[in-house]
Amino acid sequence: MRSVSFSVLLLLMACSRPEPVNRGSVFAGQGATVATPKEVPLTADAPALSGPCAAGTPASDVALLDDFEDNDAKPFKAFQREGWWFTAADPTEGGKLSPANGQFMPTRLPANEASKTNLFAMHVQASGQTDWGITAGTTLRWVKEGVRCPLNVSAFQGIKFRAKGPGTLQFKVDVPGTMPPDGGGVCSKGCYDSPGKLIMLSDHWDDYLVTWDRLQQGGWGTEVRFDPARVLGIEFSVGVKLLPADFWLDDIEFVPKSPPPVAAAQATKG
Repeated sequence: MRSVSFSVLLLLMACSRPEPVNRGSVFAGQGATVATPKEVPLTADAPALSGPCAAGTPASDVALLDDFEDNDAKPFKAFQREGWWFTAADPTEGGKLSPANGQFMPTRLPANEASKTNLFAMHVQASGQTDWGITAGTTLRWVKEGVRCPLNVSAFQGIKFRAKGPGTLQFKVDVPGTMPPDGGGVCSKGCYDSPGKLIMLSDHWDDYLVTWDRLQQGGWGTEVRFDPARVLGIEFSVGVKLLPADFWLDDIEFVPKSPPPVAAAQATKG
């Protein structure tokens, strides 16, 4: 979607395939196969969270998600924020995925693209999948004294990153209403249709910005309202029709909201 403290599994689903598929349940490199439901009509909002997460959590204030320069499988360390990078692919025999499930590590950039302050990035390669495709992403949680809740990114207007292909990705933001309980959510049917946006990559590094108001669901699962105050993770997925895949990602960070014009003017005068 470990140890006892990291017991929640993140269940994944392909970005745009309404037919039944099997997805790997992934969290910090651990996987298990589950069956997902058939296509269902759009429904009302999912049930609300209960327990210690019901009231919400403080807004995260660290913009950088990861620049991969620490060369590990976790996002950039932030106060009360936890996550694990993962990759997953459908179980097609002969399908290839790098990094493999449970083996995520950043990749050293080619010498002509690296610098003293930029040595590593995420590099994903995949081919041969025929069911739903592949995905790469990170879980995101607010953590305090053993309690884990969706991360509150309401202080930000979206996310930006650098990427290189060529190819087409589906960027998705997993939220409680689209994820089942084993993935930290409350969805019971029509799950995994997380809000997202298509990203078309070129064969050279470019900057990409996705604001929350541009996210939309695929339209085949449970319909939910996107709430940036409750986020479970992000994914970069590639469906079978767009394989093989070979893409790089780097410098992934949230984008702070712009100050109101009046406040900005007052700050300038000050």
